[in-house]
Amino acid sequence: MVLNIGLLGLGTVGTGVVEIINERKDAIKKSTGKSINIKRVMVNNLNKKRDIDISEISLTEDFEDILNDTEIDVIVEVTGDLESSYKYIIEGLNAGKHVVTANKAVVSKYLGEFSSLAAEKNLAFLYEASVGGGIPVIKPLREQIELNEINKVQGILNGTCNYILTRMINEDKDYREVLKVAQELGYAEADPTADVEGHDTLRKLRILSTLGLQGKVTEEDILLYGIGSINSLDIKNIKKMDSTVKLIAEAKKFGDGFTAIVQPTIVKNNNYFANVNMAYNSVAFEGDHVGELKFYGPGAGKLPTANAVLNDVLDIGNNSYRKGNPLKDESLKNLNEEIKGKYYLRVSYINNETNGTLKELANQVLCEDEDMAIITNDMKLSKINSILSGLNLSKDRYFLAKIME
Repeated sequence: MVLNIGLLGLGTVGTGVVEIINERKDAIKKSTGKSINIKRVMVNNLNKKRDIDISEISLTEDFEDILNDTEIDVIVEVTGDLESSYKYIIEGLNAGKHVVTANKAVVSKYLGEFSSLAAEKNLAFLYEASVGGGIPVIKPLREQIELNEINKVQGILNGTCNYILTRMINEDKDYREVLKVAQELGYAEADPTADVEGHDTLRKLRILSTLGLQGKVTEEDILLYGIGSINSLDIKNIKKMDSTVKLIAEAKKFGDGFTAIVQPTIVKNNNYFANVNMAYNSVAFEGDHVGELKFYGPGAGKLPTANAVLNDVLDIGNNSYRKGNPLKDESLKNLNEEIKGKYYLRVSYINNETNGTLKELANQVLCEDEDMAIITNDMKLSKINSILSGLNLSKDRYFLAKIME
């Protein structure tokens, strides 16, 4: 049996897909009895010189060539484009083709619609590579929701942020200095906003929480705080606490409600997440029967991400993927207003009014000069935000991080 693939995109991940199939096609056939064949690839430029062997693959610039090819069983979408990829996925499913994608932006925005349509058509819509790169977490989560009430999903989901924070902590380097290195190494884009301000992490949490908590959690339901304002003073103070700092995404279920947030989080050095460093990611979820499961590995990269894509393809070829719509329509109450705890707060360019206000919040004053840093009392995050808003502080003037218990 031959499983024919129509590959959309031959960038970093698409190239990885071709490389792995070229290398492993004989091993795949030997173990599964099936041949995985890339029949057509959609590219932007047919004449571009490429460093991989595509001599036996037909290239096209027209999606219709893939859509109308009745021999193609699976569309693998790795374009990274939001609006075009939506069209490709919808039309692919409607044409009776299974779909695999690594595109977290389109999965996050349209997860419910895609899942419903795939179930209606009795097809697979799989997206392992959209969260955690090479880490296998979506498939285990789909399996566990059949046996467990998942009450928490949590993780370090962005390699760029983790790389920056790790080097700042380990080497006492400045944020902008490390960001520049990350850009030079390809960990961060020229415009790093999606990563450092947490938007990439938010999309991945939306996917994990919607699937895991089995309720409607939209991107707009998730509170978002990035790492763009962290500075050397924060690093110095955090290290004195025998701690490190990570950008952690977390969603919890409480009866018929939930909380969901992406935020810098200070964790003790003996905490599990403290040992997830550089560009690595980790995802954890907790079920009422299985307890807590943790997954660790490379959160991005050509081959790890392509490997996740092809795991989905193999599940389709082996007919071993979970059938039906894994999502429920349960309406959960957003309880983000109830989020509380102790927080680290640093504010720069202090005046008398700000100084007095911060001292009223403080359980402990770490330093006070031109910059002031405190650990707050146990209090609601919404109250802290209200106070910061009342002080008319721009985001670059303060850094706020949850202290993990």
